[in-house]
This record gives sequence, C-alpha cells and structure tokens, in this order.
Amino acid sequence: MHGSSDTRIACRGLRGHLRTYGDKSVSKLSLAKPQTLPGQPHSGRIGIFWWFAGRLLASTCRVEQGIAGGGSVDSQFSHVETWRVLQRRYPKLRTLDYEDVSRGRVVYLHRSKRFRVLMDKVLFQPHIQTTILKRFGLPKSRTRFLTDQHYTTDPKEIERLFDDREGNV
Repeated sequence: MHGSSDTRIACRGLRGHLRTYGDKSVSKLSLAKPQTLPGQPHSGRIGIFWWFAGRLLASTCRVEQGIAGGGSVDSQFSHVETWRVLQRRYPKLRTLDYEDVSRGRVVYLHRSKRFRVLMDKVLFQPHIQTTILKRFGLPKSRTRFLTDQHYTTDPKEIERLFDDREGNV
C-alpha cells in the first residue's frame, strides 16, 4: 500500500509502458496479459483493480516488487493515486470517485505461499473471478477470494461503517 518515498517500483502497465509520478513509477494501466516468472515459487502478480463497465482495470507488479509486512506482500499502488491516472486516460471515469466503482486488491501471503483477493462483495461472480485470476496470473488452487468492507460500494454498508467508526452502532 504505502512505501518509503525513495522506493522506485517498476510495474508492467499498458503495453509495458510506465509513467513516473513524483518518486514512484505507476503503471498507466495493466491491460496486458500477466507474465509468469520462470523459477519463481509465486508466479502471480499483486496489485489493485476496479471492475467498470464489464472490464477489469488493474495496476499490477511482481511479488518481488511489493512491500513486505505482517506476513504478506502488497503492492505500493494506492487506489486514490491510480484512479487519478485512470481518469486522465478514460473520460468516462472523470465524474466518478475511486470509491464509486467496485474495487479490490491482490496480496501475497509468505507463510502459506498463497494469494488473497480482497474485494467488494458484488464482484463475487465466476466470470469476474476468472478474469482476475487470468489478469494477475494467479494459480486458482492457491488463491482465495474474500470480501473486504473497505472496498464496498453498497451505500447502506458505507453508512454503517461510518456509524461504527463514530461509535454510533
């Protein structure tokens, strides 16, 4: 999620091109097929994504390029920062906030050598899960999909989250 300010990451973006913002390299948009790294025990990728208009929009990087902490490896991609890049590229996104579109994150767990896909519950559809598996190059047998309230787009759940934070349960 967040890394040191001097860390530079190189992640595969649209047609392999990168764009640098500040001190971090942020992929334009990963629409290319994921690459499997030969000889690597974790041949998938980590990163963030949105599902918009029947299409997966994702920024991905190799596990080795992520940030380790708490037994997992996460990408440095921020939904907020990456959304700004996507809005410049896709005019239809300009009127939406990043939170308005169903989204998620893929992390790698060191101990179990498995991937976790944390996402909005509305994305629990076989064709969406298959698309995520393919785009991130994740082995189905070592990947688990989980809901995460942090990524919800349901107005009632969002209201409940804010009520819980304010102690108004």
